[in-house]
Amino acid sequence: MIQIGRYKFGFAPLSMIAVFIVLSVCGIVAAFHQAGPEYPMSLSSLILINEGAVLLATLVYGILAHFAIAIINRIKG
Repeated sequence: MIQIGRYKFGFAPLSMIAVFIVLSVCGIVAAFHQAGPEYPMSLSSLILINEGAVLLATLVYGILAHFAIAIINRIKG
């Protein structure tokens, strides 16, 4: 557990933050690579779609991580 000021973060929240940051960078880079004059969607639309996918992936990862931690704690104790 990491403490920053009065806030304590466990493994799941810290890993979710890391996953979100990495996926956001990947989504923005992918939008810049995909955008071009021949592509009908604007760059802002591509970024919005990619960030929506990033949020969905982070949500699914967070749910699975919290369930895994709960199962591990139940098995241990």
